[in-house]
Amino acid sequence: MDYSHTFIAIRKRTLPGLFDLSLLVYRDHAWNILMLLAINAVPWLIFDLMILFLSDLGIADYSQWHWKLLLLTVLQAQYGTMMITAYLGKAMFEGKPSVAQTVSDFFRASWYGMWLHGCWRMVFPVTLLIAIGDEVSTGLAIFLFMFGMCFRIVRPFVSEIMLLEKTPIRKHQEGEMNFHRRSHDLHRGEVVAGFVPGSLIAVAMTMMLAGLLFHIDKTIGLLGALDFPIQYFYWPVSAWLVASYLAVFRFMFYINTRIIQEGWEVALKVRAEGQKMEASLL
Repeated sequence: MDYSHTFIAIRKRTLPGLFDLSLLVYRDHAWNILMLLAINAVPWLIFDLMILFLSDLGIADYSQWHWKLLLLTVLQAQYGTMMITAYLGKAMFEGKPSVAQTVSDFFRASWYGMWLHGCWRMVFPVTLLIAIGDEVSTGLAIFLFMFGMCFRIVRPFVSEIMLLEKTPIRKHQEGEMNFHRRSHDLHRGEVVAGFVPGSLIAVAMTMMLAGLLFHIDKTIGLLGALDFPIQYFYWPVSAWLVASYLAVFRFMFYINTRIIQEGWEVALKVRAEGQKMEASLL
């Protein structure tokens, strides 16, 4: 790992600058990001469609599909983009790692994410309640969805801490940093400030992409050509694509937060000089 070469300049940036930088990084790594999104998110989308088919909505009743698919997509988004986070962490110092390498490294990483995202952020309970499908379960699902989103607001970087820093869950020796202490130290200051503008941009981009898909559908006439109403895919597909961009933005925001709180750019320069000295002695 070469600390002297990164795919972005390590310096403090403003919030608008992070959104702009995220677009540039997404453009440069678009193919790998989209491949990892497909591997990580398509199983979620298929599973969501299956539980809606099997719920009491029935195969022919699609009246509630739009908002339920969107709710599930928003809730599952950070879980479904963890591979992108792992990829960006390696790409920071190693250029463009392969998709296969990223997937392999991801599955060797800590399985603690199943607890953090699946339980604390209510992905599993809400998905189960939506699958049940009655009014009481749906109301409880909406309440738990809001609780999970609140947890995501105040702890946005748990995937980065787990996958990139590889902070242990428990202390193995006295004085060692564990996951909860690291999360508490990192999630302070103005980390919540990126959530509101990020959410507004996500809503605008989702509406724009979905509108584009509906326009293409109307132009080529898919509505009359297929028996299945393919239009119900447009909103969740658009939301997943936007989630992949937000994963890039969250990674950039995480790097910026470490620069502000820890002087990370100085630490990287020190490590790079240490590597040079070590190489000169060999």
